[in-house]
Amino acid sequence: MNNLRLVILLFFCLSLNAIRGNTIEFNDHTDLVLIGGKLSIFEDPQDTFKLQSVMDQLFVPASSPVPNLGISKSAFWIKFNVENKSQYEDLLLEVSLPFIDYIEFYSRENSSFRVVRAGEIFPFQNRKYNDPNYLFDIHIPQGQNHTYYLKIKSNEGIQLPLKIGTKEAINNQIKTRDILSGIYFGIMLVMILYNLFIYTTVRDKSYIYYVVYILLILLTQTSLQGYPFQYLWPNTPIIAKYSLFIFPSLVGIASMIFMNVFLKVKEYSKRLYQVSYILTLPYIVSILFAVIKSYKLSFTIMEMNAMIVSVYMLYTGIKIIRTGYLPAKYFVAAWTVFLCGVIIYILKDFEILPFNDFTRYTMQIGSGIETVLLSFALAARINIYKKERLEAVEDKERLLKEQNIVLEEKVRERTQELNNTLQQLKDAQVQLVEAEKMSSLGQLTAGIAHEINNPINFVTSNVGPLRQDLDDLKAIISKYEELDQDNITEKLNELESLKNDLDYDYLKEELNSIINGIEDGARRTMEIVSGLRNFSRLDESELKNTDINEGIRSTLILIKNKLNGIRVETHLTDHALAECNPGKINQMMMNLIDNAIYAIQKKYDDPQEGLITIETKNLDQELQIRIADNGIGIGEEIRTKLFDPFFTTKDVGEGTGLGLSIVKGILDLHQGKIEIHSELNQGTSFIVTLPKTAA
Repeated sequence: MNNLRLVILLFFCLSLNAIRGNTIEFNDHTDLVLIGGKLSIFEDPQDTFKLQSVMDQLFVPASSPVPNLGISKSAFWIKFNVENKSQYEDLLLEVSLPFIDYIEFYSRENSSFRVVRAGEIFPFQNRKYNDPNYLFDIHIPQGQNHTYYLKIKSNEGIQLPLKIGTKEAINNQIKTRDILSGIYFGIMLVMILYNLFIYTTVRDKSYIYYVVYILLILLTQTSLQGYPFQYLWPNTPIIAKYSLFIFPSLVGIASMIFMNVFLKVKEYSKRLYQVSYILTLPYIVSILFAVIKSYKLSFTIMEMNAMIVSVYMLYTGIKIIRTGYLPAKYFVAAWTVFLCGVIIYILKDFEILPFNDFTRYTMQIGSGIETVLLSFALAARINIYKKERLEAVEDKERLLKEQNIVLEEKVRERTQELNNTLQQLKDAQVQLVEAEKMSSLGQLTAGIAHEINNPINFVTSNVGPLRQDLDDLKAIISKYEELDQDNITEKLNELESLKNDLDYDYLKEELNSIINGIEDGARRTMEIVSGLRNFSRLDESELKNTDINEGIRSTLILIKNKLNGIRVETHLTDHALAECNPGKINQMMMNLIDNAIYAIQKKYDDPQEGLITIETKNLDQELQIRIADNGIGIGEEIRTKLFDPFFTTKDVGEGTGLGLSIVKGILDLHQGKIEIHSELNQGTSFIVTLPKTAA
């Protein structure tokens, strides 16, 4: 029994010494006390314990000054005792880990505990103290000892640097930290603005990719310190929750894209270029796992891929250095500095290196130095570009000088060939125009021949009857000459008998009819000859004041046979005078009327259903001629081509495609204009406007 009492007493003493050994003594108000080494920790895997029940559980003493709880879905309870040996009763507890999702702080008030809840799941303005880290009030009278509890849950890795100090000491630390963070932010902002300015000057897309890369690094590094949640999205906890999964992945992707552009990886090694896109996939997978709340798997994939990407980018830079590309040296140097910072930061997480301000901010230091070095590298690349461009310009100048002689000789040869070709084209054009004129002249001649043949046939067919009638008259007159006093009665009887035999009354009427027919034929022949002379105007090549109506009438006379029964209505104004070349204007109207006839013939089997309307109108300083038909019309899609040489809608053998081209040329010669109004199956109207006075 005595031995049992001795064991119990010994166990009690050891327990008392352990409690006293884990008690945090605060006695220096000028400095902060790092309390991580004197904490006790209890892991609640299912997050089911409340404070009253967790107080009876076995807490395990922390194994390091900054406990590393890793990535876990568990809730962690932290217990610590503080004995105040200073004269300051109001102290602050700082939990220097801004990205904790949920935290509860329990402090004893009389016989119960007061709880303060915080974390990234709450809007930032819910916090009592305006700081990215978590600050809790501790009230301990001098000489007393109080026990406190923390409950912590987070999806990210938890490493707890807990400090206790006076409000003044905490504020001094916050000011120092804000100044250092401000310097870092200022460097990154300057680099962003500097590279944007350079981009506006040189228009090199490398600078845009680099600006995006810097911006993502800035967001990632400041997210670790909690500043974006404080200043950018204080009312959106969801962004703060996912930022440490999304931003680092985007940084990895952006870094490879920038490297590909900056180092021209595709030019030097297509295989390495393709590898960069393969390494992008794990980052995307990491983001997707974070979205579905598999945070530990997401973080593991991201960290493993980040290590692979770091080695890959370093290897790529070294390989490109061997090609002699100078910017690769800057890139490798900058990337090496950044990797050193990342390695130190990771070693701190694995507790190989101690947790302190240097190891905590080493990634910021490394990224800042990397940013500056890469900016220098980009600036150096401008000089390389200038040198390459200068060399290229010199090569081009030398090549141009060498080629100038050859080019000048070839230009002379080509010029001569072009002149010959131009002359040939002019000759061909003259021949084609003449061919079109001859074609029109052939049609015109055929019509005129037909028109003249009618009155000539009429004259020739009446010559025989006229000769017979004249012979009959001569016979009657001869009978009259045979009259004398002796046989006058007998001769008169014979004469009357002869007149009856020859039908003297009809003979007189027939003579008048024959003479009238011959006179009409002669008149019609004179009209055709006059119309032909007025149409051609071969003796009038100069511009002169001309009656356009006269030209229209002459054209209609000559083309009468081709109308073949098509009705023509004319509405001609008085004094339709214009200073022009009459022959060319008549040719223009002949072509337009000919097109109208063709359009009607294509639409109607019976030409008498066709109608051509010709109208002249006096305007202020111009004369307007309108030639309209009720033919097949012209489609919208071909109207712009109508005046092109050789363009025709007629069947093969029906036209050369030069008619309207000649019309346009004649109007251009007279400073005239032509408009087309047409509707399919309704008809077409050509409106020609001629200046009354030539310019």
